[in-house]
Amino acid sequence: MVQYPDDFIDRLHILWGTGFLSPGGPEEVDRIVRGIDLKGAFVLDIGCGAGGPAIVLARNKGARLVCIDVEPQLIERARRLAHEAGVEDRIDFRLVEPGPLPFEAGTFDIVFTKDSFIHIQDKKALYLEILRVLKLGGVFAGSDWLSGENSAQDPVFQEFIHLGHLNFTMATAAETVRIMREVGFEGVETIDRNAWYAEVSAREVAEIEGPLREQIFEVSNLETYKSWLTVRRQLVAATRSGGLRPTHLRGNRALSESQSNVFIGASRLVGHKRDCVS
Repeated sequence: MVQYPDDFIDRLHILWGTGFLSPGGPEEVDRIVRGIDLKGAFVLDIGCGAGGPAIVLARNKGARLVCIDVEPQLIERARRLAHEAGVEDRIDFRLVEPGPLPFEAGTFDIVFTKDSFIHIQDKKALYLEILRVLKLGGVFAGSDWLSGENSAQDPVFQEFIHLGHLNFTMATAAETVRIMREVGFEGVETIDRNAWYAEVSAREVAEIEGPLREQIFEVSNLETYKSWLTVRRQLVAATRSGGLRPTHLRGNRALSESQSNVFIGASRLVGHKRDCVS
């Protein structure tokens, strides 16, 4: 089943900017990689979507990237947008099957993601694979949609999950930190972006109701517009309640094998999909 049909991608681009399937645009990408020297770095972008974040990293940061996703229409868009941005020679977009990452151990300087891990069920297997493909001393830097500690008992958050059409598996920040440390990451850090997005998402709903309405009608019908607006309003409520917590994530692979106390082996990933929550 395709989770990101063309009309949905079009709506997200109207809301978040061309190439972006989650909020914040280039500024949020900058925040995720703040303090990391990407010039000439070899980067893996997991769940690259339509390529907006990768284009920012290639054009503004000087990175070389391999970008993977599981839906062909997203890869096609990403390649086209990279060509239009003049960075297609720095980005290799690849369509992959869900499962272990198709790369040799120690391939990448940096692994990056923007809000795609929400679709992966086996978080431990995922982080084992990220650690495996990182070079010694490599860095994982990303963001994801996490859940609040009491989200299972939060009726506002549960209604948001019920209304949406995408398949989500969310962890809390504490669970994510624990998993990353268990598999061997060092220097694990999280930055909660809930307060930021509570304000941003409210503005987004106002834009959908007002100035963006006619643009959305150009790519969607009235029924789709009403349904999406209902989901977006519930997303605002779920963010304000604390059930939905967008979060920045960071961790390092040890500088030497002797510092690592885990075995980095093959793992079983379940369908890394995409990077939006609406």
